[in-house]
Amino acid sequence: YDISSDMISRIPAPCVYVLLQSVNSPDFETLSGTRAIQDYGIVVYVITRGSTYQTSYRMGMDIVGEIFDELYVNTGVDSSTDSIRSYNVQLDTKMDDDEIVCIHQINFNYMRRINLLHR
Repeated sequence: YDISSDMISRIPAPCVYVLLQSVNSPDFETLSGTRAIQDYGIVVYVITRGSTYQTSYRMGMDIVGEIFDELYVNTGVDSSTDSIRSYNVQLDTKMDDDEIVCIHQINFNYMRRINLLHR
């Protein structure tokens, strides 16, 4: 996925990119295979640009918080169907004095239980 400096200068900010990185089905829950658990590796990139690095950083943190709140509230409502198992946030660090673009990254491990009888 290309979020290099050349590409970032062409896209409008703020923007959010969602990348489905992996899908894994570690377990079938019954002998006949009627239910399966699927794990999803999801990466969310939050790209912000501001007049200073500090404003860009804060705007990115606000968006990261909104994304997490939205996912946390709307998943896991039915605990037997879906849930967020874990997450990790990697915050952008300032590399040079002229930098005004921030890229925060959120990694989610998301679980979904699927009933295979309703295919």
